Amino acid sequence: MSRLIQQLIEDRGARDAAKATFDTRYGALKADFESRGLAGRVLDEAAGHVADILDEAVAVVEEHPVAAGGTFTALVLWFLRNPIMAGIERLFGSGRHRNKESDGEQD
Repeated sequence: MSRLIQQLIEDRGARDAAKATFDTRYGALKADFESRGLAGRVLDEAAGHVADILDEAVAVVEEHPVAAGGTFTALVLWFLRNPIMAGIERLFGSGRHRNKESDGEQD
């Protein structure tokens, strides 16, 4: 019976230590939540993820600068496609062939 009592005492000690650790961590989390709120915690987490993604993007650009430059150029051209096409159309005309009657030519 002495062995069971000893085991019970050890288990209660482990339980009490775990509960004390939990209460400490829970108290710190609760205090942090009260000071920053949910939105602050979400923003901090998002900012951490954005920083990680930015670091990874910088590493990729450093490893493959030509591919990154080509991709950037393609994106810029795609966003500016309408002004570029309008400028070409103004420079060279609409690109449509004029028919002979509008030129004043007759057969």
